[in-house]
Amino acid sequence: MCARSYEANVMTANAQGEFIVVTMRVKNIGDKPQSYFGDDQKMIDAQGREYGASSEAGMYMNTGVAVTGEINPGNSIDVKVAFDVPPGTAPAALQLHDSMFSSGVKVALA
Repeated sequence: MCARSYEANVMTANAQGEFIVVTMRVKNIGDKPQSYFGDDQKMIDAQGREYGASSEAGMYMNTGVAVTGEINPGNSIDVKVAFDVPPGTAPAALQLHDSMFSSGVKVALA
């Protein structure tokens, strides 16, 4: 999904280019609480350029969902993460992290 802005109620997040929105389920498969922060996620385009998540758009898109903080073992959350990219950008992969200090895992996008 691409959009130039994202609106929720009266609040709006405007993209410099356009938003690519990724919806994902984040599940804690461990045995202790684990943190999740949308801002720690990255998108990589077909040319290898890396884009950070828009925390402002994430806040508006995920109303009613705690998109930051701890997820207890066995629990999951469904979240949307928006990446502000130049128009026409082709996403190739996501670099997903459980914290800003983790090496993360790269997931190819089909």
